[in-house]
Amino acid sequence: MVILEFCEEVARCARKAKKAGRTISLGIGYSKTETGGGFYRSVSLDQPTNVTMEIFKACLKLFRRFYRDQTVRSISVSLSNIIEDNQLQLNLFEQDSAKKRELGYVMDSIKQKYESGAILRAVSFTEAGTAVQRDKLGGHQA
Repeated sequence: MVILEFCEEVARCARKAKKAGRTISLGIGYSKTETGGGFYRSVSLDQPTNVTMEIFKACLKLFRRFYRDQTVRSISVSLSNIIEDNQLQLNLFEQDSAKKRELGYVMDSIKQKYESGAILRAVSFTEAGTAVQRDKLGGHQA
């Protein structure tokens, strides 16, 4: 759930800057009591994106491949190989790709008009979610 919330923030920042990225990176740091320290891995997509669920799917693949069932201390998600959002080429074979992009911008405008916590995914209200607490703290957990 936390990785999804991080992907949401990364995608929102990219859309705010009118950018999209082709390379998605996921970093997982393990607790100091664990061995191995963690991992930082990247995957490049065929097309650049700033769609939350596309970023999340890539992160989830990386997590499932490299996570070693240890206590997680830190998480990072980032985009690189950045292009201007207006340079994206839409895929004719993927249904609703334009709608997915537009939905992200609509959600961002609601968050900007009211507050960042005005619209959240349902998972953010579960025990595993952290977006509600981070919104109250103004960013990272204290």
